Amino acid sequence: MRIKFWGTRGTRPTPGRRTLRYGGNTTCIEVRDAEDNLLIIDSGSGIAELGNTLPPEPLQAHLLITHTHMDHIQGFPFFLPAFVPGTHLTIVGPAGSAKSLQAAFADQMDPAYFPVRLSHMPAEMEFIERNPGETFEVGALRITPHLLMHPIPTFGYRIDEGESRFTFATDNEIALFANGSNGTLKDLANWCRDSDLLVHDAQFSTEEYKTHAGFGHSTFEESLSLAEQAGVKELAFFHHDPLHSDNDVDALIEEALGNHRAAGGAEVNSFPAAEDQEVGL
Repeated sequence: MRIKFWGTRGTRPTPGRRTLRYGGNTTCIEVRDAEDNLLIIDSGSGIAELGNTLPPEPLQAHLLITHTHMDHIQGFPFFLPAFVPGTHLTIVGPAGSAKSLQAAFADQMDPAYFPVRLSHMPAEMEFIERNPGETFEVGALRITPHLLMHPIPTFGYRIDEGESRFTFATDNEIALFANGSNGTLKDLANWCRDSDLLVHDAQFSTEEYKTHAGFGHSTFEESLSLAEQAGVKELAFFHHDPLHSDNDVDALIEEALGNHRAAGGAEVNSFPAAEDQEVGL
């Protein structure tokens, strides 16, 4: 399995010199199996950059949507393969949201906001809404969604290929698992257990979280604790706050690692996710 980050920022795109190392595009991840089948997670602004690298020919791909907040779908109108006749996109997301998956995609392309309607894109699109725990396959990849803690229904996705396991869980407020409404923290840890790579939301410092509880995001320390509890091999901090420069992210991670050690936590192999970074599992 090969993974490439095309967008690692949360909330809104943040271009500029202060975000050059970790990137300013919002969420998009490319996943390829051994046979080069393409799976894309989220269509934030990073998907436009991914699309620009693909050949101008019909594409067959699955697009997994965690949820339909703007920073996770805003790049889709600029995804060039969707304008190529013969392209087929299977777009998957959680059932039970405020709007259907297809309606959310169509609404952002209303003429009041965008000059091209979703229905005018030549690509054939199949929208599928799934339930938590409903495992499905894309090529050699086995995908298991898990309901996360966010203001609207939001999926994390665990992807298995052979003995390799990649788990993606952004826009997830770990502290809220204490109420048990979407299962327990132990359930979450079991879902991502033994992952070769866990990509997890780490938008806030512990101090910042005090004024952002309920926003649907976690702290660096909480992500480290989850990674340790789940026995993952490597953790990537994700969904960098738009107010955090690259240097801020570095400083906050160093602080969190120190706090984790001081609290008796074990060492966790970790790094901040960065645009254009590739990981092989």
